Amino acid sequence: MSNKQVVYNVAIYLRLSKDDGDNIESESITNQRKIIKEYIDKHPEMKLYNEYVDDGYTGANFDRPGFKVMINDIENKKVNMVITKNLARLGRNYIETGTYIEKYFPDHRVRYIAILDRVDNFNDNISNDFIPIKSVFNEKHCKDTSIAVKKTKRRKMQEGYYTCNTAPFGYKKDPNNYGKLIIDEESSKTVKKIFELKEKGYTTQEIVKYLDENHYKTPAEYLNIRGLEEVKDKEIWRRSSVTKILCNKVYLGHCIRGKTQKISYKSKDRIYVKRNEFIMIPNTHEPIISEETFNNVHNTNKYGITRKHQETNYLFKDFIYCKNCGKKLILKKERAKVYVYCREHSENSKLCSNNCKINYEQIEDRIFKFIVNMYKEYFKTIKLKDNLYKKYIENIIKGQMDDLETLKVNSGKINFKIASLYNQRLSGTIHEDEYKNRYNALSEQRGNITEKISQTEKEIEDNKLNTLSQKKNILKKISKLEKDDFRNFDVKELIKRIEVLKKEVDIYFNFLEVGKIKF
Repeated sequence: MSNKQVVYNVAIYLRLSKDDGDNIESESITNQRKIIKEYIDKHPEMKLYNEYVDDGYTGANFDRPGFKVMINDIENKKVNMVITKNLARLGRNYIETGTYIEKYFPDHRVRYIAILDRVDNFNDNISNDFIPIKSVFNEKHCKDTSIAVKKTKRRKMQEGYYTCNTAPFGYKKDPNNYGKLIIDEESSKTVKKIFELKEKGYTTQEIVKYLDENHYKTPAEYLNIRGLEEVKDKEIWRRSSVTKILCNKVYLGHCIRGKTQKISYKSKDRIYVKRNEFIMIPNTHEPIISEETFNNVHNTNKYGITRKHQETNYLFKDFIYCKNCGKKLILKKERAKVYVYCREHSENSKLCSNNCKINYEQIEDRIFKFIVNMYKEYFKTIKLKDNLYKKYIENIIKGQMDDLETLKVNSGKINFKIASLYNQRLSGTIHEDEYKNRYNALSEQRGNITEKISQTEKEIEDNKLNTLSQKKNILKKISKLEKDDFRNFDVKELIKRIEVLKKEVDIYFNFLEVGKIKF
């Protein structure tokens, strides 16, 4: 009796990125495609389903459109084989690449082949044993390239070369020198008008109203007209946009770069750097605004004042949202009182119509009384049901499971750092003493995380075994809380979300009905 031949529906995955230091000729999409198709032609059991291309996307992370489409097809069981030219084409992130090869693909019965590295996760061969080592070197290559690119960009910044793809609003790139800014006649008129109105004493809100009423094109709208990006609500002016223009010294003819930097070469997220660390090269292009106008705008008592921020424990700060636009509400102090308001409405009433303004302390007091009375009412009328407690425990367990997953990811990162440190020791790039110090520190971190993992797993099991009597004790404790005790209570055990619309507040509990309060 002959075995039935397995037919594989093959996904060809192709990726290229200059940011990773890829050699354009040998790693080109065309070259990758040719090698893989020649390989498929030699194996009659392989049938090409589709090819997925990410041209210009780094291998440091998996946030790539082509890769996401391929994963979706795997989830829908359209693909059961993935082929890349080599491991680096799949990814250069050691941890995530290993997770896909060793867990995700096998769990979904997907065979993965990296042709030039002779990797085949369905066959037991020695090349598979070297996957972790190759992945570490792939990631190191990506990191080294990122450092080199960063140094080159910083050098260009220091030379006054404007490295951003998009010019600041009011300027455009010089077609004869892409690193130089020249004035854009249309948008620069808007910049001049904003400074002119501010110099006359207009507030940012009044400037926004003027620009909207006179149909001035916003920066986002202008960029879209030039085909550079698509932005939601692009035709609406915002106070933050006006403030950003008023504070930008690029309009004085100075090139200011290095305001932000990436958290990591693996991440697209950026953080702001300190103002004294900006790179500012004076007189690199023609100014739109004079020094006198800029100084007049910034020398008023109402503008540019830095106030000391006093930290206060606002109990519901992270739970309050606008019911209209869904954005988190902002706390603002006015005459010794703190109010909640919608930032979108403050930016422009066209963005959100919710003009709520409620004293935060009153919200806190009313919610506290509402919660205590609600629990007391449940006990008085014997309306407390088992399913309420079940939901309560399920929410706690869900939070603990999320914490456990984060701890395991952090543990994986520590293991990767230790492996990378060991490779640096072997290659002689770090001294033995430095290796021991860093290894001991990482080992201690790993021990702490391992201990927290064990503790969290135990707490999860304990919560699963909670009895009805324990439930009543917990809820009775809540019903007897005093306000000061309540401030120290873990609010997320009770409340999922608080929504405000004008003078109405809705409280969404973890295991009680929605509470409504009117002011």
